[in-house]
Amino acid sequence: MRVGKGVLLAMAGVLAGCSGGSDLNTLAESARPQIEARDPVVVFLPGTLAASLGNIETGERVWGRYESLSLDPREASGLRQLSLPLSPPEPGDAAAVDTIRPVDALRRAGRTFLGLRVSIPVYEDALASLGVAGLPETVPMAIPARGPALTPFPYDWRRSIVDGAQALGRALEGRGAEADKVMLVGHSMGGAVALHYLMYGTAAFDAEAGLPPVTWAGAAQVKRAVLIGPPLRGAAVALRNTINGNSLAGPLIPTYPTTMLATHPSSFELMPRAGAGAMLGEGGTPIAEGGLDPALWQRQGWGLANPLEGQERRWLAGGGDDPDARALTRQAALIARARAFHRATDRPVQPPEGLDLILIAGKGHDTLSTVQIAGDHRVAGVAHTDGDGTVPLSSAIAGFEDSDRHPRKRLSVLETKHARMVSDPAVFSIILEAIAR
Repeated sequence: MRVGKGVLLAMAGVLAGCSGGSDLNTLAESARPQIEARDPVVVFLPGTLAASLGNIETGERVWGRYESLSLDPREASGLRQLSLPLSPPEPGDAAAVDTIRPVDALRRAGRTFLGLRVSIPVYEDALASLGVAGLPETVPMAIPARGPALTPFPYDWRRSIVDGAQALGRALEGRGAEADKVMLVGHSMGGAVALHYLMYGTAAFDAEAGLPPVTWAGAAQVKRAVLIGPPLRGAAVALRNTINGNSLAGPLIPTYPTTMLATHPSSFELMPRAGAGAMLGEGGTPIAEGGLDPALWQRQGWGLANPLEGQERRWLAGGGDDPDARALTRQAALIARARAFHRATDRPVQPPEGLDLILIAGKGHDTLSTVQIAGDHRVAGVAHTDGDGTVPLSSAIAGFEDSDRHPRKRLSVLETKHARMVSDPAVFSIILEAIAR
């Protein structure tokens, strides 16, 4: 890919605008005495796309690479490793198991052009500043029984939010009966993973077997959770990107095809609810079920039904009969599962005694709220609402509207943007305060 001087200068400007490490370090140094007196175990869950992934068979990093953010999904090998298999999963599972596993929270995202490394910070400055606050970082996912400690907990963001919650639960519960309760800090999808674990523990989730009961089983391992910009009722950007393909980082990576994204259970789980009015027809009339209808996706040629990506489906199918029919069956199952997941997630948030929930939401930025069918197997964004630029404010605070009347829920709404919320000094101050309590 050729990249002109103007692009490089623009990216350099982005880098300059993202610097906040010194402010965070000052805040961290001030909080250090209180945090050291607590010796907490803090577990950090990154957002969607913000955990690096590796292939356990080859040792290759497939996402979060140094020379480019990811493998190239325009090639068969890259697409196969970034997608999930089309083969049927085991009963009750969201997707078939493959050889890709989470590695670490994403510190920086970048690409090398003509020998020049261009990158932007993701969580690097925030994690380093938590170290300054007296929290030595552990190996990712290795949550200790006692602190002080900071453990990044990457999860496979391609898979279901339930899968991430179950992985977190197994790691926490494997520390032994005498382990201290931890504090969770979850950004974006990481906040949704944290809340699901708290409400349901490691309970199995089978869309066809009925919803599991809300047990707040995770409270046995967690004393406090900070949820930062969580898409608790979904985000229209997930709907748009899954249909159109995702061009999330400009020259850093190529566009991710809809065929790849539509194999991810999380793509559908992160969409707005069926009754949210997030999709309009070509004439502007609201679409029934908010677009979460397998027949609509098939008629419009979206996701795994896209007629322009037949070759990509064959790459993923890996042989066998009628990959197009297999893809349609898989997509219908993912949509049905997402709707069941939405019903489970949308239950009242009433944390038990001994568990505090702190939610930080962003406002002040136009945030996509509605898409419209635009033809050519695409949709167009047609309406916006207040939010953090990615997650609507109403979605981020869902279930926390009664925080002013609930002793164990706290809500802070700040003017901040989604991608860098954890490194916003105002947000970081709230995180430090929660750790020091």
